[in-house]
Amino acid sequence: MKRRDFLKQSGMASGMMLLPAFVHAAMAKTSQPATRRVVFIQLMGGNDGLNTVIPYRQEMYYQQRPQLAIPAEEVLPVTAEWGFNPALRALLPFYEKQQLLVLQQVGYPDTDTSHYHSSQIWRTGCLQGLEANHWLPATIPATDLGTADFGPTLEHIASQIGKGDPTQVYHLALDGFDTHQFQRVQQDQLLATYAQGVSTFLHALRRNGQLDNTLVVTWSEFGRSVSQNIRQGTDHGHGNQVYIFGSRLRQWGIQPCTLTGGELPVRTDFRSLYATIGNKWLGVTNTTDVHNELLIV
Repeated sequence: MKRRDFLKQSGMASGMMLLPAFVHAAMAKTSQPATRRVVFIQLMGGNDGLNTVIPYRQEMYYQQRPQLAIPAEEVLPVTAEWGFNPALRALLPFYEKQQLLVLQQVGYPDTDTSHYHSSQIWRTGCLQGLEANHWLPATIPATDLGTADFGPTLEHIASQIGKGDPTQVYHLALDGFDTHQFQRVQQDQLLATYAQGVSTFLHALRRNGQLDNTLVVTWSEFGRSVSQNIRQGTDHGHGNQVYIFGSRLRQWGIQPCTLTGGELPVRTDFRSLYATIGNKWLGVTNTTDVHNELLIV
């Protein structure tokens, strides 16, 4: 995306962003400060969470991935049980500052492992993926930047936020995470791009005084198999990790998750995350009690 096109889009008052439509489905504007923003990042293709934030002390991880697992000596340990993929080194300072929360086994019931359908479900917040009925209301200015150049797009967003752009919800994607074969080469390179882009973005927000007002939420349309396949990759799975960055998190760190073989089931409905962000962060009232809110912000 060209810079002039981005600048035109980012100033739009009506929402093109589809993601938190569950929040939109039953919301009324409240008095929450309008300066708060959310940047949603999709790791498109179904990122392998277990090789991103790694259970390097769990024997099951290495049993299920004899060639694919990240060797323990390469992992960047952050707790006694969990560590980062070495490609994520740029994100370590934010974890150390208690500005990162890793949710485990996030998804929705009866996971649809179609990339398109599951992405629509996550983007709309509706299990039928009905984007036409679930866009954000015009009271929440939003923009969807698609798969534009990842690092430069984040830099433009930071610049616009610093200039007082009214957009409250941004969405962009980094593509290429459908790693059915030779996963280490493909995923590690993408994670390095992701980590450097997010790190640069968060530093820019801190410099322009907007870090306290911005959340960065990273999701993927589904998880991947616990076991590796014969092509040294992974196949489509169910529950996955979600990464939330912010300087005003009420909870930080890495949720526990124990591998038992088979697929990782969904433990947290992603719509609970959207409801929490809508009510507690963006200042919109959710009028349904179907999904519980989370202790995040």
